[in-house]
Amino acid sequence: MNLRPHHLLCIQKFTGHGYDSDFTAHMESVVSELSENPQTQITVAQGCDELCKVCPNNISGVCASLEKVSLMDSAVLGICDLAYGENVPWAKTAKKARERIFETEEFKKICACCQWFELCRRTEVYYE
Repeated sequence: MNLRPHHLLCIQKFTGHGYDSDFTAHMESVVSELSENPQTQITVAQGCDELCKVCPNNISGVCASLEKVSLMDSAVLGICDLAYGENVPWAKTAKKARERIFETEEFKKICACCQWFELCRRTEVYYE
């Protein structure tokens, strides 16, 4: 499964809210799959990924918020010692993101610019 770096965070904080019903249903499916199969191998993707397939911000394969999400992706890559194209197990990588981002001040630095930040900030549910 291809996932862009900042989606390591979004998946773990997902509470059933999304841009629209199609996106939300797809997100629920991905979250469920990863929860049921935590050893799933993910590929760290640059650009649109599995979650972006039905996102209304995906304009012909390019994110309408590209500048913002690229900065978020770069931060997650650096903090979690990841590289684009790297294949990693979901559970191990999700745990690394929790420990290095959610459990530190990095969470606010990376995600404060996101429209979902306040919801995520109040969400203590994590998925592995």
